[in-house]
Amino acid sequence: MAGVTSGDIECPVCHDDFTNPKLLPCNHLACRDCVLSWLQKAGGQGGCPLCRAPILSSTQQGQGQLATMVDSLSTDFATAALVESHKVLNGPHVCEVCQNNVTATSYCFDCSIKLCKTCTSHHQKLPVSKDHTLERLNKLTAKRLAANRQATCNNHSNRPAELYCSAHQELMCMLCATTNHRSCPEVKAITDVAREKRTELTQQSQRLKEKGAGLAKQMKAAKEKFKGMHKKADDVFDDLQQCSEKRRQQVHDLIQKEEDATVTSLAEMEKARAAMTSNSSNIDHLVTSAPDDALLQMLNQLKSRLDDLESESGTTAKVKDVGDIVFDSQLLTRLKSDLSKLGKIQKLHQQTSASPSATSTTTTPSSGKIQKATPAGISITISDCHNDHPIF
Repeated sequence: MAGVTSGDIECPVCHDDFTNPKLLPCNHLACRDCVLSWLQKAGGQGGCPLCRAPILSSTQQGQGQLATMVDSLSTDFATAALVESHKVLNGPHVCEVCQNNVTATSYCFDCSIKLCKTCTSHHQKLPVSKDHTLERLNKLTAKRLAANRQATCNNHSNRPAELYCSAHQELMCMLCATTNHRSCPEVKAITDVAREKRTELTQQSQRLKEKGAGLAKQMKAAKEKFKGMHKKADDVFDDLQQCSEKRRQQVHDLIQKEEDATVTSLAEMEKARAAMTSNSSNIDHLVTSAPDDALLQMLNQLKSRLDDLESESGTTAKVKDVGDIVFDSQLLTRLKSDLSKLGKIQKLHQQTSASPSATSTTTTPSSGKIQKATPAGISITISDCHNDHPIF
């Protein structure tokens, strides 16, 4: 079983070697009978046992016999050949020419038989078989055996197929070619037709790979575009936050400056107030508690002190009349409106048949802002937030 894994030849439903493997629309494989049984249990609507993709289309479901529809699925002959080759290599290695169970040592691709050492020697000397391709069994792999398996005629299983009719899509022996396909326009050697088809399939596979690479490139470009859009949005809002914090600090600095300018005046006023309060308390005490003669004796001194305090209060620094901080409500409303529009995402309609991965540039008439179309036809418009308008 060298070079072959259980996944190559094992049905995912019955977990046995494939029997008549059918290729499902999702490209998974299952035995013909397993597919039929699976669909019957699901009422004809079952999906692939591996990926749940529909096996029959919605138009096929409920129309005709399930067995007929399952038979219409493509048979994977390559896998079938691999399974048969695996069985050959894992079966008893007994010479198919000798009649005494002698151990086989080689395999003839042209005759599709195992040979012992002696028969191999004779096989290589006989004129009819000396040009046959043989290989030692201990080096032969199931994949190589399957790839070199001798084709048989569609109508004569005991005859090797040498020719292929493209009109009827049949493998045939020389007898069938001369009797049934003499009037067919294209009957060629199997090796020639296979060589042509291999070239065609290789070219088609290459085209599919190139298209797949193109899709991968478009997908990558789209992901990169959206990554760039996320970064652009973060940059704009980070800048907006910085602008807002800068303006906040400027307003607080202005308030602090005005507050600092009044500190000296407030200190002088506090000193004068304390003196007035202290002397007023002393006067009130004398007026209510001192005898008449004591009040009259202290009157001149008290009057002089009161006159001095009143004259000093006229020269004490006054607090500067500071107006309130004013915020323009209309400007704030406009700022809120601009913020609600900030980062609007627009889908652009492609006007040309250019490749989806191409980047186009357009200018909106109303705003004059530049917008770049993403591969998916999406653009992001972020308003300019760098205008440093005062808000007080």
